[in-house]
Amino acid sequence: MMTAVLASKYSISGPFLSMTSNVEKEKKKHSISSKKTIPLPTSALSQNALVSVSATGGTVMNNQTMTLASNSVTVIIALVSCAFAGDIIEKKTKIGRYLGNALSALVLACFLASFTHVFSFSTNATMVVFDLIWDMLMPLGVALALLNVKVSDFATKSNEVLFGFLFASIGSILGTAFSFALFSKSLGALGYKIAACLCASYIGGSLNFAATAKALGLTNSASSSSLLAASMAADNLLMAVFLGILMVLPCKSPPTIDDAEDQKTGKVKVITNATPATISNALIAASATLYVSSVLAQRASLQNFSLAITCIIAPLVGVILNLKLDFSGSQFISNNIMLLFFACIGAGCNIFTAAAVGVPLFGFIAVLLLAQLIIALLFGKAFRLPLWATLIGLNASAGGPATAFAMAASKGWKRGLQPAVLAGTIGYAIGTLVGCLMSELLRTHLAPI
Repeated sequence: MMTAVLASKYSISGPFLSMTSNVEKEKKKHSISSKKTIPLPTSALSQNALVSVSATGGTVMNNQTMTLASNSVTVIIALVSCAFAGDIIEKKTKIGRYLGNALSALVLACFLASFTHVFSFSTNATMVVFDLIWDMLMPLGVALALLNVKVSDFATKSNEVLFGFLFASIGSILGTAFSFALFSKSLGALGYKIAACLCASYIGGSLNFAATAKALGLTNSASSSSLLAASMAADNLLMAVFLGILMVLPCKSPPTIDDAEDQKTGKVKVITNATPATISNALIAASATLYVSSVLAQRASLQNFSLAITCIIAPLVGVILNLKLDFSGSQFISNNIMLLFFACIGAGCNIFTAAAVGVPLFGFIAVLLLAQLIIALLFGKAFRLPLWATLIGLNASAGGPATAFAMAASKGWKRGLQPAVLAGTIGYAIGTLVGCLMSELLRTHLAPI
């Protein structure tokens, strides 16, 4: 999940839920006292009054539902417009061809989030749309893209991206230590905890930021919660900038013809254009894959690994059904979902909100990310790792499996699709543990006395 979404949920859900529970308690008290002192109405006039009150209450709820739906549609239209405009910019402008449609969509959405109220006028609507994209559309895009991927590639060629992720994780740890040594006095008494949360975030994504913050007790007081929210705002913006840098770094794409026979003959499977029939085939197969993956993840109590299970099942489904069905429409839908996903990332970035957190915290994250990037690139160069694999590993460590997969898909790096999900999932598994250990290391060795 994105930190903006997490931050908005934290700032709303806690007080809102407690307020709701208090209201419900008051309603129950009032209801009990009313039964003791006021007899139930029996006249037709009283009954009509009750029906009128019930109808009014239903009308209010319907109005609230309609307002939420209307606001959600507005947010969706804004995101779709950014995605569509990003694609047009890539095709029609020189700078667009350099940035790519995904990064163009992200920048446009970030501009709207910073200079308009289209994503902030209704926080509930924005959260609903973000959850829809992250929890439903993004997994669907993953399943669709993987229907045409070779299963053999996952077993034989995932090690390159995994090494890239390893180097990125080492960069996160060393970068955190180096940056904390520079900014420890400016970050305050809780600085080492915030630094540990950010270290976890740049190994497994924002999910680990939240989990580490909870493990270190940063959600227990108002002062630490406000510092946490500020950190999330700065992290969200700088992570988007970091992903943008990874997208524009000049890089040679991995070979698309992998089999020895194909390399000799130059034969490549011809993919037909998307049609309503092929799109329907792809959507049905991908939806079924997601359902099976979700069931297996729940049965194994591994809900956070559902996407990893999908990246194993989807290619198998593609191999089995491709003999009789055409999934050419899968790539068309997946590409458009990825554009919408990058627009969603940009919509979570507000430049002015992030700038308000202060120079020390902003500087700490910037130095951490710069050190992580340099260290990972140096390790990759030393071990002769392809640059594309290092970049996917860096993306997986910073944003998790979803952003890493989206980057590989938008770049056309089919060889890195499954490894991107695998690397990001490993980050989910180890990020919180590394963050907690990093907190103790910073506290005992680098924190100011």
